[in-house]
Amino acid sequence: MSDRIMFGPDFTFLGVPRCDLGDPGTLPAGGAVVLGAPFDSGVSYRSGARFGPGAIRAACYLPHDGARPHLALRVDPLTDLPVCDAGDVTMPPGEIHRALAALRGAVTTVLGAGAIPVVLGGDHTTAMADVQALAEHYGAGRISVIHFDAHADTGDVEFGSLYGHGQPFRRLIESGALAGERFVQVGLRGYWPEPQTLAWMARQGIRSFEMAEIGARGLDDVLAEALEVAGRDSDGVFLSVDIDVVDPGTAPGTGTPEPGGLTSRQLLDAVRRIGRDSNLVGMEIVEVAPSYDHSDVTALLANRVVVEALSGVARRRADAVSGTRWDETVPVLSGRSGMGSGMTSGMTQPAAGKPAGKLRVLLVGAGGVGSAIAVTAARRDYLDAMVVADYDLGRAQHCVDRVADGRFVAAQVDATDTDAVAGLLKRYECDVLLNATDPRFVMPLFAAALDCGVHYLDMAMSLSQPHPTDPYHVPGVKLGDEQFAMADAWQKSGRLALVGMGVEPGLSDVFARYAADHLFSRIDEIGVRDGGNLEVEGYTFAPTFSIWTTIEECLNPPVIFEKGRGHFTTAPFSEPEVFDFPEGIGEVECVNVEHEEVLLIPRWVDAGRVTFKYGLGREFIEMLKMQHTLGIDKVEKVQVGDVAVSPRDVIAALLPDPATLGDKMHGKTCAGTWVRGLGTDGEPREIYLYHVVDNDWSMREYGSQAVVWQTAVCPVIALELIANGTWSGAGVLGPEAFPAQPFLDLLAEHGAPWGLREESPRPAV
Repeated sequence: MSDRIMFGPDFTFLGVPRCDLGDPGTLPAGGAVVLGAPFDSGVSYRSGARFGPGAIRAACYLPHDGARPHLALRVDPLTDLPVCDAGDVTMPPGEIHRALAALRGAVTTVLGAGAIPVVLGGDHTTAMADVQALAEHYGAGRISVIHFDAHADTGDVEFGSLYGHGQPFRRLIESGALAGERFVQVGLRGYWPEPQTLAWMARQGIRSFEMAEIGARGLDDVLAEALEVAGRDSDGVFLSVDIDVVDPGTAPGTGTPEPGGLTSRQLLDAVRRIGRDSNLVGMEIVEVAPSYDHSDVTALLANRVVVEALSGVARRRADAVSGTRWDETVPVLSGRSGMGSGMTSGMTQPAAGKPAGKLRVLLVGAGGVGSAIAVTAARRDYLDAMVVADYDLGRAQHCVDRVADGRFVAAQVDATDTDAVAGLLKRYECDVLLNATDPRFVMPLFAAALDCGVHYLDMAMSLSQPHPTDPYHVPGVKLGDEQFAMADAWQKSGRLALVGMGVEPGLSDVFARYAADHLFSRIDEIGVRDGGNLEVEGYTFAPTFSIWTTIEECLNPPVIFEKGRGHFTTAPFSEPEVFDFPEGIGEVECVNVEHEEVLLIPRWVDAGRVTFKYGLGREFIEMLKMQHTLGIDKVEKVQVGDVAVSPRDVIAALLPDPATLGDKMHGKTCAGTWVRGLGTDGEPREIYLYHVVDNDWSMREYGSQAVVWQTAVCPVIALELIANGTWSGAGVLGPEAFPAQPFLDLLAEHGAPWGLREESPRPAV
């Protein structure tokens, strides 16, 4: 970017706020960023498109006030998304490689911020930079392109060069950035390309809709097929509009006019539909050459192409939240009485109020557990809407597409950015933030929820820090200490922070509460015991849960609680014992591991001793010990050549994503709480309360592998209890603070009931 304006005055698109690519914090996550691409050194006939960005920005008779409320869609795309303008990219005339590299870098920055790039051209050569950046962001060939143009732009060599405005899509397909079968063209006509190029296009699987076919079938029918083709196994759609797709009698300001094109109305209807009915991840409007149009109607049309496409995106998001599809043919004055000066209350959220007993949830994290939460929650009626947010927007959108429920919508967010998270909470008027990320992100999300006055749930608590001098005897900063330090603030806010509400911690804590309330008069010891017999086909080593979290909890000093002594630590993998797990799992060696239950249970349940032991297996334990010895378990980044990397992140990147292993896994996983003491009759009693999930069952019923589904179902149940008022409170509370029976009753409704096994009482250790 440059402060020097190259080919036009210094103002933004319709007066939207200015943003700076050098300061990513100014870019709106989930919004759109306008980029000018003043370049026309790739033209083959008439130049002048380098003046297009300025003309498109200026072309409107309405006030340039940063707002454009859409009469038919009842949204304002400029404010709802929102939209900002980063100015023109510096693209040196005649230096095509430097120019494209600069544009590609700018688009990459916008994508990295989670925003939609909106590129104002410039000639169509710029598509090479735009689509290449998308391919680098989403993966080669993962993005579909819907291309409106009079010309195919798939030429090979022109004027002795491989680069020009007639060749971008051939280069993109040849490079692998764009797959031919994900490239759809609309509006071709005239006398080019020649037969050899058409034959090449056919071999690539390109779908082209010529004007003759559009005339015979109708544009609506053609668009339906185009959207279906573009949506096949794609992570998003890029909209590329060459203004010469429109008949030059309507849009004369272009370098290569071709009679017989679309009308303005047809193009605007088409781009609005694409914005509304696809996952639009970027767009460009190119080949506007204002010097050939003294009336500026071509630039005005290009301006409206941008507004209409973004209006479609804004309406799609509003519909996803409301669970309904807005009918844009509703009369313009319908439902507007008493609404004041604004458009509607449904610009970014449903106009109707949220029904009683319903929750609107921001789910942060669309990995294995987050995806399983969405699938499971979709079956329950208490959910009014769920915004699935992830750093990787494609992953969030995949989760939403998998659920295929109008109450779900995808969003991009950086979980470390408290302001960005707060923005999502406010924009969608959420009641609850559900944290499905790993523990590194607990505190910024915790703070965002408190700042916005919404409830908060997580499944893992703030990180611990070992004691600096005596880590294997004395606790340092314990799990959850940072969160409990804010308990007073949460209490004063009147909002609930329900911490540790997964399966372990979570269901294990519910079991402890149930035992204390219904089964025992005195509890001498509570021991959470986790084990299974899961195997993963084709892998000698493939953890079924987040390896980052597993390393964290297994290599930190385990915490033990004893009444009269309080909390103390021991060495990792200490006190091995063989525990016999139910439902055919059998005996598994379990060892002490750092876990939240040991910190949570004693706060609300009177017990003599509390431990957590995990059935890791000898091979896994030895592997973890080796990682620790070599230092490759560390979170801190180390310099490797020119790159700084976290060793633990490298391990996580090398191992398969647990969410993808479900169809290769077989066996069962068991989470449970062993309790020893005196029963309600005063006699010695020992029991094991447990929950077993068979992977074949969870894959068949929910499409989620057993470990992540068992974790995911617990916050889904807790949210339902909060929605119906069964669980309520304020402050930072654990699952033990609430009655257990309603939770266990709902657990059975999800198809995987809990169990109780009586044990032979053993003498106290």
